[in-house]
Amino acid sequence: MRKKTDKVRFNFVDVVIIGLVLVLLAAGAYKLFIVNRNLGRQNGLIEYKVLVENIRMPTVDSIIEGQEVKDVQTNIAMGTIVNKEISSYKQAVPTLDGRVVQAEVPEKYNAVITIRSPAIVTENNITIGNKEIKTGGPISIKSNIFSVTGIFYGVTVK
Repeated sequence: MRKKTDKVRFNFVDVVIIGLVLVLLAAGAYKLFIVNRNLGRQNGLIEYKVLVENIRMPTVDSIIEGQEVKDVQTNIAMGTIVNKEISSYKQAVPTLDGRVVQAEVPEKYNAVITIRSPAIVTENNITIGNKEIKTGGPISIKSNIFSVTGIFYGVTVK
């Protein structure tokens, strides 16, 4: 009688799968222990303004003071609405004599929304959640009843 001796062999696929599992575990540990710890280091309170142009009256009415807003892409809380300033939307229109004038567009409005939020304030940047605040940069915010895209109009550190 002959004894069978089976040797265990590792395939290349086994090594790749074990490597992927280790990378996923490392990424999860990084997110859990490093990234979420930075969210707890919010050391400042800021007020920032968002300029939203060319919106209709139902959107203007749905922006309510005291309402919490979130980032559209990441769903991270971006603060609470403190104030809103509404003005009529104006567009450049050429006249018959060759001039260009600013004319009001009916039923369209501009809104400057002031939002208060805790933030990580450093000498190089201001960060809310994982979004860096840069004046003139785009932002998309939403609540449970509206969603708008605007630009950062100004930041005040409290």
